[in-house]
Amino acid sequence: MILMIFSVLGDLYFLVALLLLVFLIIPYSVLKFLAIWVYRDAKRKEINAATWVLIVWIIPFFIGFII
Repeated sequence: MILMIFSVLGDLYFLVALLLLVFLIIPYSVLKFLAIWVYRDAKRKEINAATWVLIVWIIPFFIGFII
């Protein structure tokens, strides 16, 4: 009986870790990569890089808020 409870809790912790990975860590990593890429591209084109990085970070959250 006790082993069954630990087995269920283990599966639950795995599910929580998987959801955390899918919904928090991967999107954050994608945004971070995109911000670095935009910053380098803006610097190469000699435009305001900080403004473009802020736009890259802010716009996806507003799109999600609108939807």
